[in-house]
Amino acid sequence: MLKADIPTRTARDTWERQEAEMGAGAGARCSIGLLALSTDRIGELDTRAFLEGFDGVELFATRVPMSAVATPKSLAAMESHLEAAAGLLVPGSKLDVVGFSCTSGTAAIGAAKVAEAIRRARPGIAVTTPIEAGAEGLRALGSRRISLLAPYRPATADLVSGYFEEQGFAIDRKATFDLDGDPDMNRVTPEALIAAGRRILHPDSDALFISCTGLRTAPVVAALEKAIGRPVVTSNQALAWHALRLGNVPDRVTGRGRLFEAL
Repeated sequence: MLKADIPTRTARDTWERQEAEMGAGAGARCSIGLLALSTDRIGELDTRAFLEGFDGVELFATRVPMSAVATPKSLAAMESHLEAAAGLLVPGSKLDVVGFSCTSGTAAIGAAKVAEAIRRARPGIAVTTPIEAGAEGLRALGSRRISLLAPYRPATADLVSGYFEEQGFAIDRKATFDLDGDPDMNRVTPEALIAAGRRILHPDSDALFISCTGLRTAPVVAALEKAIGRPVVTSNQALAWHALRLGNVPDRVTGRGRLFEAL
């Protein structure tokens, strides 16, 4: 605050002054910024669910403009908004990590370009994305062969499968709900995700990856892992896990999938 902006006591000012005791503040241990999509009602909520209970960890979110229909073109168009959105994340105060809450959007724009745009507003900040976090999480679990469940139209789903193949993962089976965008993806039930995950898991796969931050997966991971006997990694789960890892929070918790037990 500039000196000229500080209110001065006037003749009519009858307020008694009290000393304010200051604590460490929200997110003192780890402050995570999140660039969520304007169309997405689930990604921020689901990521918060995976972060719940980590002492001293807080999530601070803002929104990026996005079309209601997720195509390679509309996803790539978000690149031009990332710098401005990152600049709105609690400007002038501490952040340890910034995450971009879009799996297919990262694949469409390119992970390096996402990080570059965010760092123009937050120089030197650690950056994570769901697709990079997903790959890191799968590697941490020792998984190299995966089955892939997505909600997108095929052209968009191909961006995600292509990324994992470029990262050296073998995709044994892939399936999609074939939906347009967040307005529909946000309404897919946990029961539908569990049923689809059980159906599409290939016997040779080491793990199942469920793509898209627009899918509510916090209630799904533990139950689905129990049902299929293999690790389940999801976009929001991986984003939360990787943000904690980058923010030097080493705590392990149960009930959020094997990934959080191996933190």
